[in-house]
Amino acid sequence: MKQHLNLDNSYTVENSTKLANDLVKITLKDSYSLITLDIKDLYVNIPIQETIQTTRSQLLKHNDRTFMNQLCSLETILNQNSFTYQNQIYQPTKGVAMGSPISGLIAEILLQSLEHTHTHIKPLLDTKRIILYTRYIDILIIYDTTQINLDTITRYANSINSNLELNPTPEKKNTVNFLDLTIIRNTPHFQIDVFRKPTTTDTTINYLSNHPQQHKLAAYRFLINRMHNLPLNKNHR
Repeated sequence: MKQHLNLDNSYTVENSTKLANDLVKITLKDSYSLITLDIKDLYVNIPIQETIQTTRSQLLKHNDRTFMNQLCSLETILNQNSFTYQNQIYQPTKGVAMGSPISGLIAEILLQSLEHTHTHIKPLLDTKRIILYTRYIDILIIYDTTQINLDTITRYANSINSNLELNPTPEKKNTVNFLDLTIIRNTPHFQIDVFRKPTTTDTTINYLSNHPQQHKLAAYRFLINRMHNLPLNKNHR
């Protein structure tokens, strides 16, 4: 499906390292502020019929009629979202199955279709009310407080699709957490630090355990590579 749909991913984050290196290049003004938007219960709120119609339109745009004939199979797969609770079987009228290999792609199809509607993201970017919009499931926004406020952004985001609810987390002390990054607004440029969840234990595999050595070293290799690849200042490093 990915090969046939040609999703352009123009607003999606490739990875946290790429995002961090792009953020530190932005020249900040004192009026800029940060916000993250959490999409509440995304998978269980995806409208199946709307997403199938979006997929059909995307395939028609690329004149891919061969794959169009297989959309009935896609609908059958997506409707297999039943679950059991207290010995009763339920089938929701919307939502995709958690853990299904196709659910992530279906969510991406829906979100990208909403982002590329001409009345949504691009006009705000063109008018500089929003300086940056990017998403990795959750959304990161840099906006100009002289042009738009937090409540307006939240209301606007929640009006785009009635099935999706977005919960805002504004910056605190010029800081927000996004992916494994702590993004610090320090005019005239952002500073980057590593974000660790409160539940992070930093525990690695015991060297004396019966594991292959490459497994024991994997965590250290990741941590060292992240330290070198992120644009950290001396203190954060």
